[in-house]
Amino acid sequence: MGENFSKLKSRALKIRLLKSVLAGVAVGLLCAGMLLLLSKFEVLAFTPILALAIGAAVILLMGTAVYFLLYTSDKTLAKRLDRQYRLNEKVQTMLAYKDKEGIIYELQREDADASLAAVPKKSISFKRLWIYILCFMIGAAVFTASFVLSPEETPPPVVPDEPFAITELQIAALEELIKHVETSEMASPYRENVAQSLYDLLDELKLATTESEKDASLSKAMDAIYEQTGLSSSALELMNALWSYDADSTKQLAKALNYYEWPTANASEKFSGNITDVRTELALVNSVTETQVLFIKVSSNITEALTKSKIEPTDPLCTVLTRLATANETKEDGTRVYGLSTLSALSETLGATDTQRELDATFTALNSELFGALSQHAENTGTGEYAMTRLSELFGCQLPKFERPQFYESSSGDSSGSSGSDEGGGGAIGGGAVYGSDDMVFDPYTNQYVEYGTILDKYYALMFGKLQDSDYTDEEKAAMEKYFDILYGGFDQEDEE
Repeated sequence: MGENFSKLKSRALKIRLLKSVLAGVAVGLLCAGMLLLLSKFEVLAFTPILALAIGAAVILLMGTAVYFLLYTSDKTLAKRLDRQYRLNEKVQTMLAYKDKEGIIYELQREDADASLAAVPKKSISFKRLWIYILCFMIGAAVFTASFVLSPEETPPPVVPDEPFAITELQIAALEELIKHVETSEMASPYRENVAQSLYDLLDELKLATTESEKDASLSKAMDAIYEQTGLSSSALELMNALWSYDADSTKQLAKALNYYEWPTANASEKFSGNITDVRTELALVNSVTETQVLFIKVSSNITEALTKSKIEPTDPLCTVLTRLATANETKEDGTRVYGLSTLSALSETLGATDTQRELDATFTALNSELFGALSQHAENTGTGEYAMTRLSELFGCQLPKFERPQFYESSSGDSSGSSGSDEGGGGAIGGGAVYGSDDMVFDPYTNQYVEYGTILDKYYALMFGKLQDSDYTDEEKAAMEKYFDILYGGFDQEDEE
């Protein structure tokens, strides 16, 4: 086969490859672009990755198909050259006898190759190449448009704002709430800040004419009161810090500080019982050495927890707990207050009995101070939360989630919950009975809002008294007792079946 024929054949192959690539890329980009556009306009559900994968597959398939469709054999090319340049079938003859040996065949091939040398290279031209280029530009344009074009966003329907006008009853209730806060024992400046937030809210609600304006004012007031309530007390952080230690005595102290579960009527009795539990835990040792280790550990835990909680050093709660941990005080009348670390150092000299006696004296001296300090924190928290709860009731706004000690969030027996004592499982507020709700409900006997469990206890006491004094049948008594059993503990599995 002649050298010139091979060059023309190579040129034809390059043109064929170029057309195949242009056709494949054109159709692939067009397909991917259309799929992306249809997906953007939500006509079809295609992810961009899937659309691009389909486009790549189409490029490969279309390019391969066009490559084979444009295939031209050597015989067809030779016939085309002979006909177009009137070579009297020299090229076809050369191909027909390309494997023959002999002078006459050599001469014929040389003659045909010489004739092809006179054929211009452009004889194998990019015929109709513009069609492929145009298709490529269309596909590229559609593909580019798929990234540029986006459907017009339909504006959300305009919901007409409902009118709002504060009622006289709401004004009176809000003024009463302001007075309640101002006359409360919440510490300054938090009391004044909460009251000012309520004053500002009242002024804004008097001017509000739409529900959105009302909601914005309430949200701002709620955020401000919530912040002031949190700032008014670090006791919650202190409880959680104490609970994080392994010592049972430290955990018991954390539970004793939990004023969130104090009943309204006899908070001091509840506190005294909890402190007695702490004192009992500290007495559960068998030797002086164990006493020293335990006292030092609990003292260190208290000191570290005070630091972790970031409670103010001037806070009475911080002061009294620091004394419990490290005090070494001897008063003029001879009475002493020895903290746990001091008693640990003196325990070998005092002996086990006198050490516990001194610890009793320390608890006796500090109990009232500790209760008073906690009561202030309880007042701070209770006043702020009551204000938010009352606003929620008056105006139907969402009540923020009040924080509670984390060790009461898990169920009983959990590593972060109660340790299976007689106090039972958790609940949002604390140990004791688990009620169906921690919401504040109205108590008609005191004209105040109290926790659900508090009023439930009161009604149970009334019911129990009537059962003792009235002539109810055994069936009626059993029914009422069953009713309160359900309120306290819920349905058991057998009842549900």
